[in-house]
Amino acid sequence: MRFTPSNSSVVPAIQIIALALYVIACVSTLVAGQGTAKPGRTVWDGAFTADQASRGSVSYSANCAECHGASLQGGESKALRGEQFWSDWRESTVGELLAYISKNMPYAEDGSRAGTLSPSIYAEIVAHILERNELPAGTVQLTESSSAGVQIIRKDGPGELPASTLARVVGCLAPRGSDGSWRLVRATRPERVSATGTASEGEVALGDREYQLKFVLTPLTNFVGHRMLVTGLLLGDGGVDGLNVSSVKSVGATCN
Repeated sequence: MRFTPSNSSVVPAIQIIALALYVIACVSTLVAGQGTAKPGRTVWDGAFTADQASRGSVSYSANCAECHGASLQGGESKALRGEQFWSDWRESTVGELLAYISKNMPYAEDGSRAGTLSPSIYAEIVAHILERNELPAGTVQLTESSSAGVQIIRKDGPGELPASTLARVVGCLAPRGSDGSWRLVRATRPERVSATGTASEGEVALGDREYQLKFVLTPLTNFVGHRMLVTGLLLGDGGVDGLNVSSVKSVGATCN
């Protein structure tokens, strides 16, 4: 809003009062907006209830323990607690964990048992898994909707995705090096392939990372300078040693 001073050097008191009320209203609105904004939730905020995890212990024993161990220590299948859990699921979300288990478990060779439990039982099993990983209970039950976007991160905050994670990055394809290598520059942090972003690959903000692209089978010469979506296995934590490329796709003819 623009205020144009009058020819008079004296501003009427009524104008001063009106301006003061206007400023107060704006500040109040701003503060109220800040108070109602929902920050990103994490597993440390309590994504399940204690009762839910207790019920989940029973459901886990009946449906999961045979493969994953009675104490989630692993057996025929991976462990679901400790370093294995964090390696498999950190930097993803509780919603993604719930969706994966709901779609693929319990395991059977012919796939006949996958997805056969009720939504509430799947949620209880996930609650049990979170509790066994020493994550705190909260006051709201874990559901498909409540778990969406709840980040699985360590207590000290987000970290790099571990080596061998299947991840995707977006960046600019640099000219081929003298050694024949390809590099992606101005690239984003790696994101698990299972993650759901809020922007398309053509709109996501670029970053300051650089990755060497290894084992590239797709001819890339015609895509130099393009914005590229690259999927592959991270070589080193966070892709510090590059990406073992599984797919590449141009998502923009320019890299802005």
